[in-house]
Amino acid sequence: MKKAFSLIEMLLVIAIIVILLASMVGAYSHLTATAQKAKCKELVDNTATALTQLFQKEGAWPRALRIKGSTDGELDEHAAYPLAKGNYMSLTTDGSKLSGYDKFGIVTPWAQTVIKRRGSAASRADNVPGGGKVKDHVLHFALDLDGDGIIEGASVGGQSVNVRATAIVWACGKDGVIEAYSKGLKKDDVYSWSYGQTQNVK
Repeated sequence: MKKAFSLIEMLLVIAIIVILLASMVGAYSHLTATAQKAKCKELVDNTATALTQLFQKEGAWPRALRIKGSTDGELDEHAAYPLAKGNYMSLTTDGSKLSGYDKFGIVTPWAQTVIKRRGSAASRADNVPGGGKVKDHVLHFALDLDGDGIIEGASVGGQSVNVRATAIVWACGKDGVIEAYSKGLKKDDVYSWSYGQTQNVK
């Protein structure tokens, strides 16, 4: 005689399967978020390295980087162009300006996904899943303009930071908001420098 499953046994098996699926989805989401943040950190570090190499090779900061302000600015399509022109970074150009996926400058991986999905219809005002707009996800930079090896007064989320470096780069995390540096260390913001390089954070 065949023994059949009772309704309670079947519901129990279904519940176990649902729990396992939910935990797998949660683990996948966590892995995806970790991978995106690691990709953003790599982009930020590579951009800071490219800026430093540009300065070492050229012996001076290009005008496109200097006119962004005395201490810091955004790596938008104008400021980032010297990195493409000198082949310090692989950015798409049409000869005189950035184009294609790089038409808004150097942006976080979260914004890159939106730009690639929207193609030629993409705009700086497009919403980025997780928070902010494409324009909020443009990388920021600051330069050592006086050659003393310290970047003085970089405004990181409204907080003044001095960093021992030739060039620094930072970006918001998935939420699209750059926090004040002291808070951003505990949030999802990404920096090209370590806490030990900072001096006189105000």
